[in-house]
This record gives sequence, structure tokens and C-alpha cells, in this order.
Amino acid sequence: MSGSIPRALLIVGLIGTASLGCKARASDAAPPASASAAPAAAPASAAAAAPKGKPWFAGGFAGEYEAKQLPVDIKVGGVREWKTDDGKSSSGPGKLSLQIADDGMVDGHAEGALGASRLSGKVEEDTLRAELSPSDDTGLRGVLVASRDGDGFKGTISASTGDSLRVRQATVTLKKQTN
Repeated sequence: MSGSIPRALLIVGLIGTASLGCKARASDAAPPASASAAPAAAPASAAAAAPKGKPWFAGGFAGEYEAKQLPVDIKVGGVREWKTDDGKSSSGPGKLSLQIADDGMVDGHAEGALGASRLSGKVEEDTLRAELSPSDDTGLRGVLVASRDGDGFKGTISASTGDSLRVRQATVTLKKQTN
């Protein structure tokens, strides 16, 4: 009886293969894994051995921003304090400096109207995304999103205080630094 179960599975398998229109025979089965893996590994190792140049974004970048009040449309139920923000605090110029590693990881710092901040993030393809984390309680927290512009980046910082009562936006231009 135990011999009939594997035979039944074999018959079901053959019928299923025939019903799919497969003309494969048992002798046409794929070669053992060791034989099929060797040819596939050769091109991969050849590609890995080929030297790659540095990505266009690797290295140091520096730039400036001009922070401005980002008007918040106050409707019924909105935060009343937004009306009292005259836009003077946390507005004005600032500077950014960052390093981008070959793998796209971003590390840097900023100072100016938005406060002293640390930047951390990543470049993916032609887009830089970084978080601004304030170094003290007076700084604003925000995000920088910038796209490739020549050999640098151009984008925007959106930032606010921890309570979101001061909301600012700044245009940023980052230029690649030569060593």
C-alpha cells in the first residue's frame, strides 16, 4: 500500500504537467544546483570586480538658506497663537554644511535663523532627504528635501517649533565643495 501513494502522486503530477501543455521529460529536468549556479556566479563576480567610480553626490556640500514665515490658514478651530506669530522670530539667513558618504548617508549641521541643528538623512538617486534636529530648546525641527541641480542640490526646508506655533520655510541651495 505504501508503494501506491508515491505512484499516485507521480501519476497526478504527470497528468498535471500534461494538462498544462508541458512537453518536458524527466531527462530534460534542470541540471543539479551546483552546475547551474556556477555559470550565474561568474558574471556576478566579474561585475563585482569591475571598479566603480564614486557617486556624483559623494563629498562635502555647503549652502545657505533664507527662512521665512510659512503662513498658516487659520479656520474655525485653528490654533489662535498662529495669529500672533509676526514672523520675526526664527526668520532670516542660515548656513548648512554636510557630508555625503558613497552609500548616500548624510551627516551635517546647520546654524542661523532656524537655530543650531544636526542634519542626518540619505541621498537616493537624485533626491536628498534630511532631518534637522535642533541642538537646543530654541531651535526648530524640520526636514530638508532637495533635488539634484547640476553638481549640487536645490530644495526646501520646512521647520517648526516643538509646539508648532512657529512654522517656517526656507529655500536652500547646496554647492559641492572642492577639497
